Amino acid sequence: MLEDYSQGFSSSIRKFEEMLKTNYTYFFDAQEIEYVAQHYIDFGKINLAKKAVKIGNKQHPANINILLLKSEILILEDKLETANEILAFIHEIEPNNLDAYIQKATILSKLKKHKKSIETLNECLIYSEYKFEVWHLIALEFLTIGNFQKAMIYFRLCIENEPNDHQVLYNLIYCIDNLKLFKEGVKILRGILEKDPYNELVWLELGKLYLKLKNLSQALKSFDYAILCDDQFSAAYVEKAKLLQKNNNYLEAIENYQFSLTLESPSAFVYLRIAECFKMISKEKLEMKYYKLSIKEDPNYEESWLALIEYYLNKNNFKGALIYCNKALKINEYYPEYWKMYAKINKCLNRFVAAEEGFKNIIGLGIDELRSWSGWIDTLISQNKWEKGYLIGKKAKKLYPNVPDLDFKIALCYLNLGKKNEMEFYLDNVRKNINLLSPKLLEFYPHLEVLI
Repeated sequence: MLEDYSQGFSSSIRKFEEMLKTNYTYFFDAQEIEYVAQHYIDFGKINLAKKAVKIGNKQHPANINILLLKSEILILEDKLETANEILAFIHEIEPNNLDAYIQKATILSKLKKHKKSIETLNECLIYSEYKFEVWHLIALEFLTIGNFQKAMIYFRLCIENEPNDHQVLYNLIYCIDNLKLFKEGVKILRGILEKDPYNELVWLELGKLYLKLKNLSQALKSFDYAILCDDQFSAAYVEKAKLLQKNNNYLEAIENYQFSLTLESPSAFVYLRIAECFKMISKEKLEMKYYKLSIKEDPNYEESWLALIEYYLNKNNFKGALIYCNKALKINEYYPEYWKMYAKINKCLNRFVAAEEGFKNIIGLGIDELRSWSGWIDTLISQNKWEKGYLIGKKAKKLYPNVPDLDFKIALCYLNLGKKNEMEFYLDNVRKNINLLSPKLLEFYPHLEVLI
């Protein structure tokens, strides 16, 4: 609503705050108090903004801009009915007031009357010389109701007029992604680049669209152009590195990842990517170094912990894997993938009590995968916990009723408990689905094969 008067009116803020410390009321001209109120609104200091508007109303009771500021504050406080009354009064005095239309549309949006909000904003377009703000608001309303096609139209109008507005560009790309209109997206971004050929962010997003179209050569060119436009553009180096990594060009990928680290704060993601590249060229010490750098940079970055644990597992160094798995669990005991690793490692170490704990925690976290249920039963069988084994097996069967492996394992538990009738019931289920039975089960329990 107001232009940026920060230089001309900065003294007005000091004057206002000085007044608050005294019992005197200073006089402010209309523009001064408008700036003061807007300043506090912008910084979220609503109580101070209200005080400024109150003084403005007393000193300039007929000023429309101060009334608009008052209604804006009321909208922020969700006092929509009172704000509407003020806007209705303004509409009688200035029927074509652009800001009043926008605030009315904001109220309708807050009331979830998005179609009416859009209608109001379309009326607003009739009176608006600078249409960008209104187009943007219409686009956001369409985005809110999931109409990506219409939202895309208005975001496109915005970006063609303001190609450097990053938020608009991201919203436009979001619509393109949801509609999967990648070819049309390429045309739109190329059109922007004809007007603004040195826009590094548009080149970057163009490269990402080419990736979705599996046009890797054009994607690489786009990332290179982004770097040419701004050789300090970290995101372009990362995207280029990811593409090089995908094309098995690991050394050049490492070079681009490492250069990106010199431009911005270190990133756990980038460190992990570098580790993955070193893994592919069998540089184990460097691979390990970057896994640890990634974890040190962000101890909550799960992918790095999992990669480091997997590193030890691949070398059959189960004790080493367990050390890091335990460290990861200390940081986040609610992440199921850590418990899966914990169960797997302990199973390899024949530590069945610990493995059982792992599977139990996976299920406890709501991950009802057949593999976890089956693994839990296996650990119970390995400990000769036959009764608990069939009880867990029955719980699993409620989720997976037609899996003969579960019937087989339950039957095994009943066999060892001497309950032959119950065993026969479950073996009968196995016989009905014998083609689905895992061959490995018969390798582990050959004495049951004769029974089926």
